Amino acid sequence: MNLLKCSSGNLSCRLNNDIMMISATRTWLSELTEADVVKIPVNSAKFSGPVKPSGEYKLHQAIYQSRPDINVVLHFQSEYATTLAAMNIIPDYNVIIEVPVYIGKVAHLPYAMPGSDALAGLASAAAKESTMIQLANHGQVSMGTSFRDAIQKAVFFELACSVLVRSNFKAVSIPQEAINELSGYRK
Repeated sequence: MNLLKCSSGNLSCRLNNDIMMISATRTWLSELTEADVVKIPVNSAKFSGPVKPSGEYKLHQAIYQSRPDINVVLHFQSEYATTLAAMNIIPDYNVIIEVPVYIGKVAHLPYAMPGSDALAGLASAAAKESTMIQLANHGQVSMGTSFRDAIQKAVFFELACSVLVRSNFKAVSIPQEAINELSGYRK
């Protein structure tokens, strides 16, 4: 899937309305073990244990607070999507059917310091209308009801971004009429 490099990225899941689990700081998600996971409250920064949560824990908390239907948050930095996140353009990602069918609207946030309250606030607001966020010069956030859902969205988003970059932005987007038809495709 090639969504992450080394210790980039972080992953969390909501256990219930009050508790979430998140990967520890500097964890390589490809080698994640039970010892690399921290249980913390959804609504506070109080945590204890031998390892610290990812520095992006506020971003994850903010998304869970604004989206009770979301149970998994994946922050990743894939090659093509991150290339686009570092460019000053917002392309039409609807170049493959998986974008309108599984992802929908992609939110774009300006650069904000990683781990900051500002980034968490921006992500919380964007998450109200989207399950995929492009973080300028930083990476992506995929949200889902399950691990499979969040990862699938991330993989499909990376595929769409690769089509855009490899085509030198000449890929033709799906017409709006067809996107409207696709809205019932998964039902």
